[in-house]
Amino acid sequence: MQMYTYKELLTSFKKGLRNGNWRKLRRLEKALFPASLWYSRRQGTILNEMVVSKLSVLVEKLKATKGARIFKRGYEKAAALLSKGESVFAWAPLFISNRKGRDEGAESINIDKSI
Repeated sequence: MQMYTYKELLTSFKKGLRNGNWRKLRRLEKALFPASLWYSRRQGTILNEMVVSKLSVLVEKLKATKGARIFKRGYEKAAALLSKGESVFAWAPLFISNRKGRDEGAESINIDKSI
């Protein structure tokens, strides 16, 4: 069972402020975070599963970096290309083997490949 302490929430909040992700949150998300900070400071840890699940999404958004977002988008794009273009891998090995054959033939004809 996951739970959040005041210290964990505060470090996530500070990092979100530093990297600018706090500005990207919606109004209700911004309201939930200080309320949960206050509650965790007064009462201790937050154990409610529904609140913890919402906070985990917020913490993930706050801790995200530019590099992680770029990597995630690239990974999603690559997965989409792989799912759409599975037939590409059927002809790609043939193309590569044909290119090798042409290059070997060029050596027998004495064509300069450095040009």
